[in-house]
Amino acid sequence: MPRIQAPTVAEHNAMRRAQVIRAAADVLAEGGLRGFTPASVAKRAGLARSSMYQYYPSTDAMLGTAVAELLRRSRDRIVAEVSLAETPADRVAAYLRAAFADAAEGHNAVPDLSGVGMPDFCREAIRGLHEELIDPLCSALAEAGVATPRVSAQLVQGLVNAAVSAIRHGADPDETRAATVDLVQRGLGVS
Repeated sequence: MPRIQAPTVAEHNAMRRAQVIRAAADVLAEGGLRGFTPASVAKRAGLARSSMYQYYPSTDAMLGTAVAELLRRSRDRIVAEVSLAETPADRVAAYLRAAFADAAEGHNAVPDLSGVGMPDFCREAIRGLHEELIDPLCSALAEAGVATPRVSAQLVQGLVNAAVSAIRHGADPDETRAATVDLVQRGLGVS
Protein backbone atom coordinates (compact mmCIF):
# COMPACT_ATOMS: atom_id res chain seq x y z
CA MET A 1 0.00 0.00 0.00
CA PRO A 2 1.44 3.41 -0.93
CA ARG A 3 2.35 5.75 1.88
CA ILE A 4 0.25 8.85 2.32
CA GLN A 5 2.03 12.19 2.28
CA ALA A 6 -0.34 14.12 4.54
CA PRO A 7 -1.68 13.79 8.09
CA THR A 8 -4.87 12.06 6.91
CA VAL A 9 -6.00 10.03 3.91
CA ALA A 10 -8.53 12.74 3.05
CA GLU A 11 -5.82 15.42 3.08
CA HIS A 12 -3.55 13.17 1.01
CA ASN A 13 -6.31 12.65 -1.57
CA ALA A 14 -7.02 16.41 -1.69
CA MET A 15 -3.31 17.10 -2.18
CA ARG A 16 -3.06 14.52 -4.98
CA ARG A 17 -6.22 15.85 -6.65
CA ALA A 18 -4.78 19.39 -6.62
CA GLN A 19 -1.54 17.99 -8.07
CA VAL A 20 -3.49 16.31 -10.88
CA ILE A 21 -5.51 19.49 -11.57
CA ARG A 22 -2.32 21.58 -11.89
CA ALA A 23 -0.71 18.97 -14.12
CA ALA A 24 -3.82 18.65 -16.31
CA ALA A 25 -4.05 22.43 -16.78
CA ASP A 26 -0.34 22.66 -17.60
CA VAL A 27 -0.55 19.82 -20.13
CA LEU A 28 -3.57 21.46 -21.79
CA ALA A 29 -1.93 24.91 -21.86
CA GLU A 30 1.29 23.56 -23.34
CA GLY A 31 0.03 20.91 -25.74
CA GLY A 32 -3.60 21.74 -26.42
CA LEU A 33 -6.29 19.13 -26.79
CA ARG A 34 -4.12 16.95 -29.02
CA GLY A 35 -1.56 16.39 -26.28
CA PHE A 36 -4.10 15.95 -23.50
CA THR A 37 -4.24 12.32 -22.36
CA PRO A 38 -4.44 10.62 -18.98
CA ALA A 39 -0.90 9.33 -19.61
CA SER A 40 0.49 12.83 -20.26
CA VAL A 41 -1.25 14.22 -17.19
CA ALA A 42 -0.04 11.33 -15.04
CA LYS A 43 3.52 11.79 -16.24
CA ARG A 44 3.38 15.54 -15.50
CA ALA A 45 1.88 14.87 -12.05
CA GLY A 46 4.44 12.17 -11.28
CA LEU A 47 1.77 9.52 -10.76
CA ALA A 48 0.85 6.24 -12.38
CA ARG A 49 -1.58 6.51 -15.29
CA SER A 50 -4.00 4.12 -13.61
CA SER A 51 -4.23 6.41 -10.59
CA MET A 52 -5.76 9.19 -12.71
CA TYR A 53 -9.12 7.46 -12.59
CA GLN A 54 -8.98 7.42 -8.81
CA TYR A 55 -9.37 11.21 -9.00
CA TYR A 56 -11.44 11.58 -12.20
CA PRO A 57 -14.04 9.16 -13.59
CA SER A 58 -13.16 9.95 -17.22
CA THR A 59 -10.78 11.81 -19.48
CA ASP A 60 -13.57 14.30 -20.27
CA ALA A 61 -14.05 15.05 -16.56
CA MET A 62 -10.30 15.58 -16.24
CA LEU A 63 -10.39 17.86 -19.29
CA GLY A 64 -13.27 19.88 -17.85
CA THR A 65 -11.36 20.34 -14.62
CA ALA A 66 -8.23 21.40 -16.53
CA VAL A 67 -10.21 23.98 -18.50
CA ALA A 68 -11.74 25.30 -15.29
CA GLU A 69 -8.28 25.59 -13.74
CA LEU A 70 -6.98 27.55 -16.74
CA LEU A 71 -9.98 29.87 -16.49
CA ARG A 72 -9.38 30.36 -12.74
CA ARG A 73 -5.78 31.32 -13.48
CA SER A 74 -7.02 33.78 -16.11
CA ARG A 75 -9.60 35.25 -13.77
CA ASP A 76 -7.08 35.71 -10.98
CA ARG A 77 -4.60 37.42 -13.30
CA ILE A 78 -7.22 39.75 -14.72
CA VAL A 79 -8.65 40.66 -11.31
CA ALA A 80 -5.15 41.40 -10.00
CA GLU A 81 -4.27 43.60 -13.00
CA VAL A 82 -7.54 45.52 -13.02
CA SER A 83 -7.51 46.11 -9.26
CA LEU A 84 -4.28 48.11 -9.57
CA ALA A 85 -5.76 50.65 -12.02
CA GLU A 86 -7.28 53.88 -10.70
CA THR A 87 -9.76 55.12 -13.30
CA PRO A 88 -12.37 53.27 -15.36
CA ALA A 89 -10.34 53.94 -18.52
CA ASP A 90 -7.22 52.58 -16.83
CA ARG A 91 -9.15 49.50 -15.68
CA VAL A 92 -10.38 48.87 -19.22
CA ALA A 93 -6.81 49.15 -20.52
CA ALA A 94 -5.57 46.88 -17.70
CA TYR A 95 -8.23 44.32 -18.54
CA LEU A 96 -7.17 44.33 -22.18
CA ARG A 97 -3.47 44.02 -21.33
CA ALA A 98 -4.21 41.10 -19.02
CA ALA A 99 -6.44 39.43 -21.61
CA PHE A 100 -3.70 39.69 -24.24
CA ALA A 101 -1.08 38.35 -21.82
CA ASP A 102 -3.43 35.55 -20.89
CA ALA A 103 -3.94 34.60 -24.53
CA ALA A 104 -0.20 34.59 -25.09
CA GLU A 105 0.36 32.29 -22.11
CA GLY A 106 -2.13 29.57 -22.74
CA HIS A 107 -5.76 30.61 -22.28
CA ASN A 108 -6.26 30.02 -25.98
CA ALA A 109 -5.28 26.41 -25.37
CA VAL A 110 -8.82 26.06 -24.06
CA PRO A 111 -10.44 24.00 -26.81
CA ASP A 112 -13.89 24.20 -28.32
CA LEU A 113 -15.79 22.03 -25.89
CA SER A 114 -19.02 21.65 -27.84
CA GLY A 115 -18.24 18.06 -28.86
CA VAL A 116 -16.71 16.97 -25.57
CA GLY A 117 -18.95 14.82 -23.34
CA MET A 118 -17.80 16.22 -20.01
CA PRO A 119 -20.02 16.06 -16.94
CA ASP A 120 -22.58 18.83 -16.41
CA PHE A 121 -20.84 20.07 -13.26
CA CYS A 122 -17.74 20.80 -15.37
CA ARG A 123 -19.76 22.69 -17.98
CA GLU A 124 -21.49 24.75 -15.28
CA ALA A 125 -18.16 25.61 -13.65
CA ILE A 126 -16.73 26.68 -17.01
CA ARG A 127 -19.79 28.82 -17.81
CA GLY A 128 -19.55 30.52 -14.44
CA LEU A 129 -15.83 31.15 -14.82
CA HIS A 130 -16.34 32.71 -18.25
CA GLU A 131 -18.74 35.14 -16.63
CA GLU A 132 -16.28 35.86 -13.83
CA LEU A 133 -13.58 36.58 -16.40
CA ILE A 134 -15.44 39.59 -17.74
CA ASP A 135 -16.77 40.85 -14.37
CA PRO A 136 -13.86 43.30 -13.85
CA LEU A 137 -14.45 44.75 -17.31
CA CYS A 138 -18.21 44.97 -16.69
CA SER A 139 -17.57 46.87 -13.47
CA ALA A 140 -15.19 49.33 -15.15
CA LEU A 141 -17.64 49.91 -18.01
CA ALA A 142 -20.56 50.42 -15.60
CA GLU A 143 -18.52 52.90 -13.58
CA ALA A 144 -17.66 54.73 -16.80
CA GLY A 145 -21.37 55.07 -17.57
CA VAL A 146 -21.64 52.56 -20.43
CA ALA A 147 -25.34 51.76 -20.77
CA THR A 148 -24.98 48.00 -21.38
CA PRO A 149 -21.80 46.94 -19.59
CA ARG A 150 -22.27 43.14 -19.80
CA VAL A 151 -23.13 43.14 -23.51
CA SER A 152 -20.33 45.62 -24.20
CA ALA A 153 -17.87 43.47 -22.23
CA GLN A 154 -18.84 40.41 -24.26
CA LEU A 155 -18.30 42.36 -27.48
CA VAL A 156 -14.95 43.61 -26.21
CA GLN A 157 -13.93 40.02 -25.50
CA GLY A 158 -14.85 39.14 -29.08
CA LEU A 159 -12.63 41.97 -30.27
CA VAL A 160 -9.77 40.66 -28.10
CA ASN A 161 -10.23 37.20 -29.62
CA ALA A 162 -10.09 38.71 -33.14
CA ALA A 163 -6.97 40.70 -32.26
CA VAL A 164 -5.27 37.60 -30.83
CA SER A 165 -6.12 35.72 -34.02
CA ALA A 166 -4.68 38.57 -36.11
CA ILE A 167 -1.45 38.47 -34.09
CA ARG A 168 -1.21 34.72 -34.59
CA HIS A 169 -1.56 35.28 -38.33
CA GLY A 170 1.28 37.79 -38.48
CA ALA A 171 -0.09 41.16 -37.34
CA ASP A 172 2.32 43.26 -35.30
CA PRO A 173 1.54 42.45 -31.64
CA ASP A 174 2.29 45.87 -30.14
CA GLU A 175 0.41 47.71 -32.86
CA THR A 176 -2.58 45.36 -32.64
CA ARG A 177 -2.79 45.61 -28.85
CA ALA A 178 -2.53 49.42 -28.93
CA ALA A 179 -5.17 49.68 -31.66
CA THR A 180 -7.51 47.40 -29.70
CA VAL A 181 -7.17 49.46 -26.51
CA ASP A 182 -7.76 52.68 -28.47
CA LEU A 183 -10.76 51.26 -30.32
CA VAL A 184 -12.40 49.97 -27.15
CA GLN A 185 -11.78 53.07 -25.06
CA ARG A 186 -12.86 55.53 -27.73
CA GLY A 187 -15.68 53.37 -29.05
CA LEU A 188 -17.21 53.00 -25.60
CA GLY A 189 -16.38 56.55 -24.53
CA VAL A 190 -14.13 55.60 -21.63
CA SER A 191 -10.88 57.24 -22.75
